[in-house]
Amino acid sequence: MSVTEEIKSRLDIVDVVSETVNLRKSGRSYAGFCPFHPNTRTPAFYVFPETQTWHCFGACAEGGDLFSYVMKREGMDFKEALRVLAQKAGVTLDEAQPVDKAQKAAEDRLGDLLAAAAEYFYQLLLHAPQAEAARQYVTGRQLSPETQAHFQIGFALDSWDQCRTHFTAQGYTDDDLLDAGLLTENPDKGTRYDRFRNRLMIPIRDGNGRIVGFGARTLDPDGVPKYLNSPQTKLFDKSNLLFGLDGAKRSIREARQAVIVEGYMDVMQAWQAGFRNVVAQMGTALTQEQLGQLKRLSKQFVLALDADAAGAKATLRSLQVARETLDRELDVRFDAHNLVRYEGRLQADIRIVTLPEGNDPDKIIREDPTQWPKLLAKARPVVEYVIAVLTQDLDLGDAKAKTAVAQQIIPLIEDIQDPVERDHYWQRLSHTLRVDERALRQARRPERKRPPAEHTSAPRRIVPPPPEPPAEGELRVTAVLGQNLTATKKKEDFFLSQVLHHPRALADVNLILDQAEQPVVGPNDFTASEDRALWLYVSAWSDRGAFVTIQDLCDSLDYPLLDRVQNLQTLSPTLDANLDRLADQLVLAVLDWRIEKARQLRTDLQRFVADAKQQGDSDSYQEYLVRLQELSVLKRRLDKAKNALSATSKRRAEDAALGRY
Repeated sequence: MSVTEEIKSRLDIVDVVSETVNLRKSGRSYAGFCPFHPNTRTPAFYVFPETQTWHCFGACAEGGDLFSYVMKREGMDFKEALRVLAQKAGVTLDEAQPVDKAQKAAEDRLGDLLAAAAEYFYQLLLHAPQAEAARQYVTGRQLSPETQAHFQIGFALDSWDQCRTHFTAQGYTDDDLLDAGLLTENPDKGTRYDRFRNRLMIPIRDGNGRIVGFGARTLDPDGVPKYLNSPQTKLFDKSNLLFGLDGAKRSIREARQAVIVEGYMDVMQAWQAGFRNVVAQMGTALTQEQLGQLKRLSKQFVLALDADAAGAKATLRSLQVARETLDRELDVRFDAHNLVRYEGRLQADIRIVTLPEGNDPDKIIREDPTQWPKLLAKARPVVEYVIAVLTQDLDLGDAKAKTAVAQQIIPLIEDIQDPVERDHYWQRLSHTLRVDERALRQARRPERKRPPAEHTSAPRRIVPPPPEPPAEGELRVTAVLGQNLTATKKKEDFFLSQVLHHPRALADVNLILDQAEQPVVGPNDFTASEDRALWLYVSAWSDRGAFVTIQDLCDSLDYPLLDRVQNLQTLSPTLDANLDRLADQLVLAVLDWRIEKARQLRTDLQRFVADAKQQGDSDSYQEYLVRLQELSVLKRRLDKAKNALSATSKRRAEDAALGRY
């Protein structure tokens, strides 16, 4: 995960915009008066939580992501906004990282080794005679070949040195294997041997799909530990990882719900049954880093943990982290000057599933997949679950025991924002403990003194209401939106990668666009502010001529733009060996993403027009109609340009095939 992605995963654009703009809920989005141009009648400024973007449909006609909003609001450049938002999110910026090319190369080498190891173990499971017991085990767990291939499940031979021998023969050193967690060293004897032996190998990927380690299940009935994870390495940190997240992102967004389970098998069985919004913890209580990654995808979490006592205790530990990270904002850690504590605003809907005794998600789904959604539907809110767990074996005749339970639950109740819900749990706790409600309220924690408010001209922060549950049919719309945005971002990424490899093609691209009466490629063509900032460097760099190398560009960049360039360089280097035809293809890519963005803006605006008409807001209705007409004209022009250029590109390709070009 890049530093900009990490910042976005910890901050919600709705929260940041709400600090200076009074937002109101409008369907799946939030609306307000644009802070960048005078407007007092029509709220033309919209924030979209699902895509973490904003757009002004009024005079500005601009939009972007979290970074672009802060840059425009504060008059900052990307580097300044990065520093401000990193501090706000509690993300440390490592200025030394971009120039540490040796470290980057070492991490890439480890990543390549781990990817090769995953394929090695996978092929052993498929073909090695020694893996027959492992194949029978996987078959017994009812994992299909498709599921095995998707998760790349493998097998480590029952040997002390087969893995080591295999990879040293390919040029890797013992130190490489140690750094990747594939070898273990006995410091007393000075011996090194394979870490994973006679185990089912489950690759663990980070949120971007890169293999960073393994979870290895013993195949020996008496083997311990049951699961052996990779050790802490430069790439593997289990407190930052959620198993299955890379393949669950889109489904979590579509379902607007992340289901968190305990085991690898739980995730794989759920994926196989079509429940693909499921991720697993890495053998620890939930951490702030893990929840931060999920928070950007959804604000509803369901913890589906085993029903035994250990599971219940693990759940309570997880809930404590969840409360501190999501249920309320505690800015003390991020803002030492103001020490502002935002209380009582729920930022996430966290619910708990109590599994039937002796069952886990894997078993439930294998035996009857239809029971899984029914079980999730019965998930209980946090406070209700905690009351049930802590009072399950409580001796109601023990006054001190009841006091201890009350002291654990009361802080949760006090943090509930809605007064009706809060009173409900006061009554519920009173009834459960058989204690007068007034006595419980007297036992509440003492009020903390709030710091005096600073005198400032900045608008008071207006907190928007929590997102409403999706209406019927909205999930499909959200799914299509996510797919379209992903496809558009991929086109942008590939365009940037091609220009980095072939800077001379950019001049041809802009010439073709100009001839088609279309704007040349500019920073606002890109979705991410990181790419907008990078484009300013790329366009200036490409204008300097053929004697300037990509290394010259890298030398002029600061972190994280340097890291972005290095990631883009890993994409396929060439669309077409002929630079003339390459320019045609790149122009069509630009037009494709411009058309898709115009279409999406039109879709959003049509919804706002309908809302304004229904609410009788004639001013908004008329202004939106004008903007809608402008977008319709824009899209027609883009479609016309694309059709003309597609025909030209096709003729050139045909001429090239016949040797006439």
